[in-house]
Parts: sequence; C-alpha cells; structure tokens
Amino acid sequence: MSYEPLAADYRWAGLSAVSTALLFAGANALWAFEMPDRGAPGPELVNFYDDLSGRIIAGALLSLISIATFVVFASAFRSVLIKLEGDEFLANIAFGGSLLGMAAGIGAETINMAAALRAGDGELTRPLAQALFDTSYVLGYNAAGVGIGLLALATGTVALRARALLPRWLAVAALALGAALLTPLSRWALGPSFVLLLVLGLLLLRRPAVPFPHRDS
Repeated sequence: MSYEPLAADYRWAGLSAVSTALLFAGANALWAFEMPDRGAPGPELVNFYDDLSGRIIAGALLSLISIATFVVFASAFRSVLIKLEGDEFLANIAFGGSLLGMAAGIGAETINMAAALRAGDGELTRPLAQALFDTSYVLGYNAAGVGIGLLALATGTVALRARALLPRWLAVAALALGAALLTPLSRWALGPSFVLLLVLGLLLLRRPAVPFPHRDS
C-alpha cells in the first residue's frame, strides 16, 4: 500500500462540504421549524406563507447558495473517491446522486420561494398554496432524499472498502442513513445527512493524504 497526496482534493471537498452544511442549516433555521405538517389545510398554508414570507425567501436564497457550494463538493469529492477506490463506478454513483439531490433541491426551493412571493403580494389562494407546498415537500424530501441517499451509500461503501475517509462505525451509519433516505423515512433522515456531510467535511480537512490501494498489487 502506497500513499498518494490528495491535499487539493481534500481541501476543496472539505471546505465546500462544511460550507454547504452550515449554509443549509442556517437557511432552514429561518423558517423550517414553523413549517406545517404535510396534509395541512389550505388556510393554514396560506397563513404560513403570508406570515413568514420574507424569511422563506431569504432562506430559499441561502439554500440556493448552499446548492452551488454542493456542486463544488460533488466535483472535488468524486476525485477523492476515484483515487480511494481505484475506479470510477462508486464515485460516479456518488456524483450522480449529488446531481439528483441538487436538482430536486433547486426545484423545492424555487417553488417554495414562489409561494412566499405570491403570499407577499396577497395573491396566494388556498388551492395554489396546497399545490405549491405539496410539490415542494415531495421534491425537497423524497426526490432529494433519493439523490443524497445514493451519495451516502457510495461514500459508506468506499470508506469500508478502502478503510479510509470515515471511521468504520460512521461508514456503517452512512450506509444505514443512505438506505433510509431511499424510503419514506427520508423526511427524518435528510437532516442527519447534512450532519454527516459536516463531519465528513471536517475529516477531509484533517487528512492531507490517504492510503491508496493498488488493485494490481
């Protein structure tokens, strides 16, 4: 087993992972704790968007910035996984899952922002509030959960196979979290996945080099 320096990959992936997690957490802290449950009646949703219009718009803008930093993470992390694994299969799954999660996230945030803008202008009807809320909910939790789940599964698998990147217990937790994100449990698993992203980013910043297993040795 030899060592291949990955300082640049680790630095970019680590910084962008930490930035994404903190930006996303800050964005959702502005309004998500007061979000109605799925299936809430139209009047409650209209009041939600009307009362929190400014905070929802600000949170959505921050979330879109966090998606931009996640693009940087996905690109740099793909390189890290390729060098750890020795081929591109799992790295491409992680990258593809990241893209899927980002695309769904953009849809969820822009739809939520549109509802808040309509409410701010006094033009949000009950049926429109329900349609926009439900669509944003499905994109933000279920569709994004599938993408982030693939990222977590690929990351946990590479970490276990390479015996690097994550402690064994955390790699197993990443696999369990990834599996949960592919199910209706994504509603509760999405938040912990960003905690995992933050921890991963911090670990990446601590390690300038990693063991690189040569498949032909």
